Amino acid sequence: MAVILCFGLAFAGNGKLENVQAEESKTVTLYLTRHGKTMLNNTGRMQGWCDSPLTQDGAAVAEKLGQGLKKAGIFFDAAYSSDSGRAIETADLVLRNCGQEALTLKKEPMIREVCFGIYEGATPPEAYGAASEALGFSSVEDMMRAVFGGKISIYDAVTAMANTDETGSAETWGEAQQRVAEGIVKIAEEARLNGQKNVLVVSHGMAISAFLSAVNPEIVVGELGNASITKIVYDGKTFTVESVNDMSYVKDTE
Repeated sequence: MAVILCFGLAFAGNGKLENVQAEESKTVTLYLTRHGKTMLNNTGRMQGWCDSPLTQDGAAVAEKLGQGLKKAGIFFDAAYSSDSGRAIETADLVLRNCGQEALTLKKEPMIREVCFGIYEGATPPEAYGAASEALGFSSVEDMMRAVFGGKISIYDAVTAMANTDETGSAETWGEAQQRVAEGIVKIAEEARLNGQKNVLVVSHGMAISAFLSAVNPEIVVGELGNASITKIVYDGKTFTVESVNDMSYVKDTE
């Protein structure tokens, strides 16, 4: 059992992330959302703490998500995003299109994307070149085949990449997981104490995957779709995954 001591979290054997300090049991549903597609997504560049605006398609899918949530009758009591522009822009579009533009959006730096350090803005071959060599592969392509084939995890690749950053600013998977988990626990606890039921949380693909791997290490997460919903229920003690990478709210508007 691994424990995040600073937040009183325990990774339980049942695959649920437990808050061993919490006493109340009000249920909070977190709608974890990946931001819409951005310019750097389109150009195939590493985008962690660096930022770029949503593309026209990226804005459109965020609008569709808002419309789909409204159609489904989902009402948010609180809304959060990372402090990255692409997440803020996505959250604003979702809230506007689900009729909740008056809801105050809170910005939480703890749920930013994984920091790629010196590799921010690089192409994947540039970023993972040294990492693939460190992991014993002859090329980035061979390493990615191993990732997609289940021989190694993307978590190993991210950590190997971070370890090749001579500036020391890139995050390992464990460092990012710790940070994001603390941020989401903070959000969930704040909502629980305020009696809030449904919470929109706009974050990033790897950040959401990092949290999911903390909640349940057995969950294998592929690439999360832009404007996808990953639903997590928090009862004051445990986080339980209800759905991952759900695009149905977007598709219901098409």
